[in-house]
Amino acid sequence: MREFDVADDRLRRSMYGIVLTQGRRNDLARFVNPRLLMQDWPLLRSSLDPKLRRWCERRLALRGLAAQPAPAGAGEPGFTEPGPAQAGAGWAEPVPPE
Repeated sequence: MREFDVADDRLRRSMYGIVLTQGRRNDLARFVNPRLLMQDWPLLRSSLDPKLRRWCERRLALRGLAAQPAPAGAGEPGFTEPGPAQAGAGWAEPVPPE
C-alpha cells in the first residue's frame, strides 16, 4: 500500500507503526503528524518493541501519554486536541537503527 488516509484512525496507526519501526532518517518528519501521533500513542505504543517504545517516549516527548485517556471526541471528524502549537517541533530526529 502506498497511500494512507490519515483521517482513518486504524490506517494512520498502521502507517505510523511502519514509519517508527522501518522508517529512514527523514521519514518521521515527513510522514508523521506530531499531534496525531500524540493522540494515537496510547494504542500504538503497545505494538512496539520496548526499546523502540522507550526511545520514542524519550525523544518525541510521548512519555506519560500512555497513562492518559484519549480526549473525548478523539478520532471523530473535526476533532482538534488542545495543546501547544509547536507540539513535536524538532522531530527531524532519525528513527533508531535496529
